[in-house]
Amino acid sequence: MAHTLTVLRLVGFIWILVPGLCIKEDTGTCENVTNPDSYQSFVNSLQEYVNCTEQVVNKLNATEHSELYRLLQTAADNVRSIHRKACQTVIPNDCSLPIVPVNGGLLCLTMNKTRYCKPMCNKGFDFKFLRKSRLYERCGEATEHRWTTQYIGGSRLADCSESSWAVSAYPSQYFPTSCRDALYNHSLETDLISTFRKEVKQNVDGKVNSKTMCLLCGD
Repeated sequence: MAHTLTVLRLVGFIWILVPGLCIKEDTGTCENVTNPDSYQSFVNSLQEYVNCTEQVVNKLNATEHSELYRLLQTAADNVRSIHRKACQTVIPNDCSLPIVPVNGGLLCLTMNKTRYCKPMCNKGFDFKFLRKSRLYERCGEATEHRWTTQYIGGSRLADCSESSWAVSAYPSQYFPTSCRDALYNHSLETDLISTFRKEVKQNVDGKVNSKTMCLLCGD
C-alpha cells in the first residue's frame, strides 16, 4: 500500500506541474481540474516524501525504484520544457535561443523588439572574460538578428569557470548561490529580473514586455 501511495503521489506531481493536465483512469483523457486545495494537499504529501526519501527508496524493489525515477524525471523534464518554451516564444522571432552558460544562467527580456539577455554565474564561478563593460548581450534588427557576443559568432554569450573570486563583472551578474536556487525561489527570481529590467531601462528608452521576462539555468 505504501508503494502504491508513493506512485500515486508522483503521478499527482506530474498533474500539478503540467498545467491543465489530469489523466482519468476510466477514459484516459485530460481535463483541467486543478484547484488550490488539491495543490496544497499535493505539496504537503510531496514534502513528506522529500523528508523520508531514503526510507521510501530503500523499501522499493528494483522495478518500483525504476518507476519512481522515471516519474520524477518525466515531471522535471516536462516542467523544464514548458519553462523553456516561455523563453523561446518571444519577439523577435528571428533571434535564436542563446546558449545558457553551464554553472550559471541567463536573465532575458524584450524591449522595442530587441531581445536582451544578461549572463550570470553561480557562486564559486566567474566569467572567462571581463564583463564590466558588457552587462548584457542583445539581438534584434540592429544586430541583423544575431547575438552580440565576445565569442566568434553563434549564440554563446558567456562561460562560467570555477573561481574563488568573482571579479570579472558587476555584483548583479552573479547569483547569491546558484541559478537553480533562484529558479526555485519565486521571490528571488522576481528580484533578479526586476534588477535586470532597471539596468536595461537605464540605457534604453522603451517599455519592457513583462511576458517576455524569464530566467534560464545551465546544467
